[in-house]
Amino acid sequence: DILCYEPLPTPVVSTHYKPVAVPIAPPPLSFAPGSAELPSIGSAAHERGRCKPCAFFHTKGCEIGPTCSFCHLCGVDERKRRRKETTEQRQVAREARKAVVEASR
Repeated sequence: DILCYEPLPTPVVSTHYKPVAVPIAPPPLSFAPGSAELPSIGSAAHERGRCKPCAFFHTKGCEIGPTCSFCHLCGVDERKRRRKETTEQRQVAREARKAVVEASR
């Protein structure tokens, strides 16, 4: 069997064209997740102190990576320090409520 192919059409080349300005995308407003400045999405609030430390990042490693909603910039003991601070605040509040109840008797 002999295969025959049709010849390709000759492309039409225009000598009259107008240059078109190609818009250039503006630079990003923040760092990309996965970069050193923003290792995870949850790290975005780190500078404002509104982040939540990732429990796995410093131990077995975070399997989620850059899409993790928890902070990868916090130090090793940050989660423990915040938990201790919260416990102390609750204790102070509990003692204050107890003092108010005793004073009203």
